[in-house]
Amino acid sequence: MPLSRRRDFLKMSAAAAALPLPLRDAFAIPARRITGSIKDVQHVVILMQENRSFDHYFGSLRGVRGFGDPRPLTWQNGKSVFHQPHPRGGVVAPFHLDSKGTNAQFMASLDHSWKGSQARWQDWDAWIDAKTPMTMGYFTRADLPFYYALADAFTICDAYHCSIFGPTSPNRMFLFSGSNGLSAGMEIPDAVTNSVIEVNETADPANDSARFTPYGWTTYAERLQHAGIDWKVYQEFDNYGDNELAYFKAFRGLDPSDELYRRGRAWVDGANAGNAKTSRGEHLIAAFARDVAADRLPQVSWIVAPYIMCEHPAAPPGYGEQFTSGLICALASNPEVWAKTVFILTYDENDGFFDHVPPLVPPKANGISTADTMGEFYHGEPVGFGPRVPMMVVSPWTRGGWVNSQLFDHTSIIRFLERRFGVEEPNISPWRRAMAGDLTSVFDFADPDGSAALPDGHDRLAVTDESKGLAKPVVPAMPQTFAQEAGQRAARPLPYALDVTGRADGGAFEVEIANRGAAGAGLTVYHAGEAVSYAVEAGKHVRDRLLFRGTFHFTAHGPNGFLRRWTGGAGSASQGLRVSLSHKADMLVLSLYNESPRMLSVAVTPNAYWLEPAHRHDLQPGARIEDRWSLSASDHWYDLSVTAGEEAGYLCRLAGHIETGRPSRSDPAMGKIV
Repeated sequence: MPLSRRRDFLKMSAAAAALPLPLRDAFAIPARRITGSIKDVQHVVILMQENRSFDHYFGSLRGVRGFGDPRPLTWQNGKSVFHQPHPRGGVVAPFHLDSKGTNAQFMASLDHSWKGSQARWQDWDAWIDAKTPMTMGYFTRADLPFYYALADAFTICDAYHCSIFGPTSPNRMFLFSGSNGLSAGMEIPDAVTNSVIEVNETADPANDSARFTPYGWTTYAERLQHAGIDWKVYQEFDNYGDNELAYFKAFRGLDPSDELYRRGRAWVDGANAGNAKTSRGEHLIAAFARDVAADRLPQVSWIVAPYIMCEHPAAPPGYGEQFTSGLICALASNPEVWAKTVFILTYDENDGFFDHVPPLVPPKANGISTADTMGEFYHGEPVGFGPRVPMMVVSPWTRGGWVNSQLFDHTSIIRFLERRFGVEEPNISPWRRAMAGDLTSVFDFADPDGSAALPDGHDRLAVTDESKGLAKPVVPAMPQTFAQEAGQRAARPLPYALDVTGRADGGAFEVEIANRGAAGAGLTVYHAGEAVSYAVEAGKHVRDRLLFRGTFHFTAHGPNGFLRRWTGGAGSASQGLRVSLSHKADMLVLSLYNESPRMLSVAVTPNAYWLEPAHRHDLQPGARIEDRWSLSASDHWYDLSVTAGEEAGYLCRLAGHIETGRPSRSDPAMGKIV
């Protein structure tokens, strides 16, 4: 066992020793292995909580793309996206929401309406103006101990995005049906907003509005029902209106004896109107635990928390931690059920909280998509994706404190169910299918990690309540230092292999993108105040020409920290320098080709990962050389800059991760190891 993995194993073993014996026993047993494939999964439990962004919760977590991101979006003024401009001058940086010194756990919600204009958000610099400075507040391990421990024990996804940059209801439409109506051929106002007519925040159909026109397309629950797949929604009387099935025609006006009513609209025993405001989710957890104990858990379960436990501001995160802990402990109480169950925790949208990674969107006027973008525009504005939200997968196949950095959204959960149960969801748009994964890269079904410790979350309610009477958090007058925990974590292999080259040709810059990976991938190219999107399906390539005047500055951001940057000027000799990248085994190979009529003195300089000096080459006209860098010590991460001595403004920067099909480690530059 490698030393780093041995340290992780010892840490988790020590934590496990503090658990009650039944839980230690449950987490010690291996996954139920029959086929060594996804078919070994018998139950999928989906808990979608409310309104938190990834950076807001996990920007400071070790080994994820958070506050230590070495390659964030940077504007032409030199400032990064972490320093958001204030409309009245100055900048606002991320600041800690201290749960011990303030009542930040109970802070109010921020604006989380539909983004409206993509032009307003294309530079990702509108957070303060649109959401107020409180958008930059974040929690740390001290504030969210259970969730951080859960991430350290199982798998966290740091490229999981909400489906639309907008509020709860349309995002939950994607979870329950694969669409907000547009890709199903129905353009409704609620495609990007919460309904202003149906405001029933209970599970009781008697409270449904007669004025509301229910949605007419088919939900995934109906498709499961038709296919004979067992499913159920677990909810209490108070469900905060978060059971999106209740908004669909098939689930309105049902008799209580109807199968769809019993599975999709009934609430659990013990919950009622009288205790709705005082419940802390105990009735739901008890019903769930009974089904687990009796081995009658459905094949697919959706959990809908009561408001106070759903984490929507001002419902505290600590309450959500205890609620989630109760559900996972219920699973662990029956080792046979635990051994064949996947538990998914995610969030419907980001509320108004900042996340530093701009989401990929389908190209509008500029850009190219090889996948059909039908159903991805509302009144001319691109719908998806929205900002990153937290996502963790708890199961015997995801143990070990992994990070997965493949791009996912809420439809990825349906696609995982498609893969497992064979029930297709045609509402998912072609563009979304091409760009978002199906979650299978999160798992190791063939050889799962046997080490895991279930963290203790039983006291989070009481601890959280201690801060309720404290002062409200305030935005610091001056930008504060913000940091990410040092260190790496194990990283799942990803299906990405992008080959991106660029060169100036007169007054145009030619970008060529070849996708040699097993999954679709997207890029956003920033230049001159524009953000141009590219979506390239696996095995395809595109070429585009972007105009510039005088000098050029193009930056391409892609998945898992992928970056290409080109700067220079029209008419310079460096326009004839062609730079491409490949790899052979554990060696990175830069191909440098001088197509210009002059000799070029080229330097290849490491920006991170290597301590060696620049590699220098004199390239005669027509000369081609290969410049090699070992990847073995950097976990296959690279970041190199190519400059030409005669051309002061020329730069080609190449950074990212080389996938080998094997597990790796997260970006060491995020933990400031290098």
